[in-house]
Amino acid sequence: MVIVGAGGHALEVLNELKQVNQPVSAFYDEINFHVNELFGIPVLHELDALPMEPFILGVGKPELRRQLFEQLIGKLSVASVISATAQVSDLGVKLGEGLNLMHHVYVGPNVILGDGTLVNAKSSIHHDSRIGSFCEICIGVSIAGRCTIGNEVFIGMGALILPGVTIGDKAIIGAGAVVTKDVPAGVTVKGVPAK
Repeated sequence: MVIVGAGGHALEVLNELKQVNQPVSAFYDEINFHVNELFGIPVLHELDALPMEPFILGVGKPELRRQLFEQLIGKLSVASVISATAQVSDLGVKLGEGLNLMHHVYVGPNVILGDGTLVNAKSSIHHDSRIGSFCEICIGVSIAGRCTIGNEVFIGMGALILPGVTIGDKAIIGAGAVVTKDVPAGVTVKGVPAK
């Protein structure tokens, strides 16, 4: 397994893989050239040097997740990391490729998660919600039932999305925000209630 990225989130992914005894042969990072090894695992900086193994996204930023996924998907197969402590309903859930479902995540019935989305520790997504591709849902986010989240959306730590809210593509939700109304594509909101 290759973890794409060599920063903080990549280490979180490594930790989850170690919990289920999944070996990691390398990290891949095109930016941090000064880092050549993490916890005894080599950090490779050139695409041609990667072993022919599945990759897991180990970066957070939505646009970067999408770019790296698109760069690698034709060369390597993609894998998801789903924490051993994650609770994913078996009632109508549809999971995309290349997901990160981290420590103590909850995914309720009839939820759809798009490709490459990161749902960070202790976040919950409740019934009948639709989450787009390459989103970053930070630590401790609660998404209530029947919500629709677009592609490449960033939802900050501890935010609360109330039932039935729609958030457009590439929107940014600030940490701790309480989102009570729909958010158009590309808009940033913050506060309680979010504005």
